[in-house]
Amino acid sequence: MLEKTVFVAGINGGMQVDAPFVVDAAELKEKRDGGRYIQLSISDNTGRGACKVWGASDNSAEQMEAFCRAIRPGEVYRIQGYAKVYNGTCEVNVNEGIACLADPVPPETLEPSLFVYAPVDIKSIRERLGRMTAKIEEPGIKSLVLEVIDSIPEFFDAPAAKFHHHAYIGGLAEHTLETAEMALSLAGTISRAEMDTDVTLAGALLHDVGKASCFCRRGFSFVALPDYTLVGHTALGAAALMKHSARVDPARFGHILHIVMSHHGSYGEIKPRTPEAWAVHFADNASAYLRATCDDAADLAQGEERQGARCRVPVYRF
Repeated sequence: MLEKTVFVAGINGGMQVDAPFVVDAAELKEKRDGGRYIQLSISDNTGRGACKVWGASDNSAEQMEAFCRAIRPGEVYRIQGYAKVYNGTCEVNVNEGIACLADPVPPETLEPSLFVYAPVDIKSIRERLGRMTAKIEEPGIKSLVLEVIDSIPEFFDAPAAKFHHHAYIGGLAEHTLETAEMALSLAGTISRAEMDTDVTLAGALLHDVGKASCFCRRGFSFVALPDYTLVGHTALGAAALMKHSARVDPARFGHILHIVMSHHGSYGEIKPRTPEAWAVHFADNASAYLRATCDDAADLAQGEERQGARCRVPVYRF
């Protein structure tokens, strides 16, 4: 087996890096001078990190583009470079080590447990989601939730995003549970509110279900499919709901569909127009931003501050 002694969680600014990592994503970027570099998202069983591939001094823009196209996300590559902190984020910089990206590391030489980042207890999340679904009193709405989720086997394995929050195996189910718990709490907290808790719960449990169709398992990771940006997860989620609507009152089904379509709040094409839709939107945002902020602040020292790579705002540890 190939030895691995450097892990994402242990990378610090100033250190030399020469170790195998999963490449979760590769994106070609443009330099200010018109040249090209490659932005990588790398991971192992300790977490995810950033890597910029600048290439050797004689690599042309065309060569950089060819390198980027050849990278197969989900595979393991030898990353050889140096780490530095840029805008508060520690990232690996690769120059001459670009040659190592020509081919992935043979999988038979790797110990799989060192490369799969899955911090979620899937069994526990599945059980807790089951208990949340059981709180829905209307049989037709409960069946809708169960049938939609059961029809998408990838739901419990897929990530919730490419990078910014819950971007790991099991992340979608974890984010869904958090959103449902907070949305139900919000609905029960507002005085003199008569929210439809069945509709609120169903909307929260199904709000991101379309994301399960936006990723596919590849190698040691999940990679985003073209549908992630070409169609969007809200449209895919709505399509999944439409297949299982027969046993739900049309008005209440329309309300659940509105929640799914409007859960991005003021940033979405469809804006929330009911208290239930706003409750799911706020819960969705809270889950996403708190997860991102917690991850960005996780390795800060006491009294340290930096720009969060995931939450995109400064984070501080007291």
